[in-house]
Amino acid sequence: MFKNPLKYHCFGLFFAFFLAFCLKPDRGDCSDFQSSRTMGLGGAGHANPLLNDAIYMNPSFTSFIPYRSFGASYLWHGTGQNTESGTGYNLSILDGSKDALFQAGVGFTKRGDSSIVHIGASKSVIDRLGFGLGAKIILPAGTNDRHFESTLSFTGIVTDWFQAAIMVDNLFQNHANLGYYREWILGTKINALSIVSLFIDPHWVPALPAGQNWGYEAGLEFTVFSDFYLRFGEFRNSLIPFRATRGNGFGAGLGWLAPKISVDYGISRTLSPVLATAHQIGLTIFF
Repeated sequence: MFKNPLKYHCFGLFFAFFLAFCLKPDRGDCSDFQSSRTMGLGGAGHANPLLNDAIYMNPSFTSFIPYRSFGASYLWHGTGQNTESGTGYNLSILDGSKDALFQAGVGFTKRGDSSIVHIGASKSVIDRLGFGLGAKIILPAGTNDRHFESTLSFTGIVTDWFQAAIMVDNLFQNHANLGYYREWILGTKINALSIVSLFIDPHWVPALPAGQNWGYEAGLEFTVFSDFYLRFGEFRNSLIPFRATRGNGFGAGLGWLAPKISVDYGISRTLSPVLATAHQIGLTIFF
């Protein structure tokens, strides 16, 4: 199936627009999508997103993922009050195969306040430098409105142990009233002997007031066995994936990576502006 990469990309784009114009969201509350792995790292990982995470975190990294994959995840969250609890899910497909004209992916996220279709495409300029473009189709809950935004990113594999990425999210900032502010993100990853990886992702949102416009996500990923991972992370003045707001908190998680499947679990604890907890489990099949 989909032996022709161009046909595969066309199918993905058709799938994205089908979702955008045919699915109707209902209410709740969330923000831009984070996978179970990303949640465990406190939102960090832009320099080296795992598999389908690249669609949302850094489209340019798709050129360094030599797989075709399908991903699905389910999230539930709460604050201890029934009125503040909710659920969400995500579905995605990605083609990073090198025989394609370009690498691309598409994902659909059902959140509380809205639903979003993400589309990402990239091309490796040289072996260690990637360029990527992303698009968002935002469907606010309870309305027939459709909003569009875009993402620009670059990834550099500097050495075997260090890589970095620069990303501008919500490039045009046409929908700041919905919380989609232009955000500059520097993603970094340091790999120490393939045992532990350190992620530090500072970000800047010029439109926010002083004291709130700078923040970061930082995380550690430990390789316990060759196929089992533990993750810990912290975030400050960052998007909270299940609250549609910014705040501070931490995350933790674990993952199992087999030859053709990845299973991940993440937990995120928000400390401010309100105490809240989210759990998420994700499955990715790749070939």
